[in-house]
Parts: sequence; C-alpha cells; structure tokens
Amino acid sequence: MDKRIIVFIGPPFAGKDTQTGLLAEKMSMPVFSMGALIREAYGKGDPKAIEGFENYSMKGLHLPASLKFHLLREKLDLLEGGYILDNFPANKEDLDVFMKYLRDKDREIDKVFYLKIDESEMERRLTERGRKDDNIEVVRKRRRLQDADREYLVNRFRELSLLEEIDGGRSIDDVQREIAKKLEI
Repeated sequence: MDKRIIVFIGPPFAGKDTQTGLLAEKMSMPVFSMGALIREAYGKGDPKAIEGFENYSMKGLHLPASLKFHLLREKLDLLEGGYILDNFPANKEDLDVFMKYLRDKDREIDKVFYLKIDESEMERRLTERGRKDDNIEVVRKRRRLQDADREYLVNRFRELSLLEEIDGGRSIDDVQREIAKKLEI
C-alpha cells in the first residue's frame, strides 16, 4: 500500500481535477478535492459549507479552514494509506492547519505538484465547462486573489524541497507522463 501524500495546487482550470483523477487510478489511491467536498456538503445542507460557498466561493475567495477542514478531516481520519489532495492546502491558514494535522498523525507531505497555466489558457478551458461558479469575472477574480495565496505555498513548498512545477498547458498525457516520472511510477 502506497502511503505517500501528494498535493496538487494551481490556478483554476490548470487540470488539477483531471490529473489527480488519472493519478489516483494509476496508484489506486483516493483523491480528495476540497471544491468537490464543499459542493457535496453544500448540496446536503451543511451549514458551514453553505456559509462558505455563498460568502466566499461565489466571490472567488478561499473558505476559511474553520468552514472546510472538517470535511476533509472526516475522510482522512478513515485512511491508513496515502492519498492525493486537489487544491488543498490553498493558502497559509490551510497549510498551518494541515501541517498540524499531519504532525499529530506522524505523517508528512511527500510531493507537491504545481500545475501552471496562463490566463488565456484558463479562459479557453473555462468556456469548455459549465458550472455555477464558472462566471468569467468570478474566475478571473478568483485567480488574482488565489495567485497571491498560492505564492506563499509555492515558496514554502520550494523551501521544503517538495515542489514540482509542471506546465499544465500541455496535453493531458504529456502532463501525466511528467507527473508519473517525478513520482517514479
């Protein structure tokens, strides 16, 4: 059983969902998308998810950890092996909460993939998908705000020698091959 903890970060539409799904299948590991967990909890009427989605997500902002980490922790607490995280941690607060969680479990992050795409590619991909929070202005704002949050993470993960920067604008197969090579699988 693979016990690695692999994190994917990057701007909206960088291919995180696609790449984490392919990698999860290849490695037989679960993948957890914070966005998907929040949308699922929102659909079930979770008060924290509703507050977060309406007051933060729809404005392009990251939810505070106090409104979302419980959703992820519930899943992670059931696991013995490794897992893949899609867009979590997303800012310094998330990282602090997650690192404390990992220390308490005597675990650590093994690898962080930063999928990078430029704004024109992000907008091209946006037009191919339709979701409630996919308004072009909201997505542009989300990218601007989240790029600032992500800069801290990129620098911190680089300092910890965990970061692998990947050009997410290439074909799905090319990106997946590079990820697999970096993980030696």
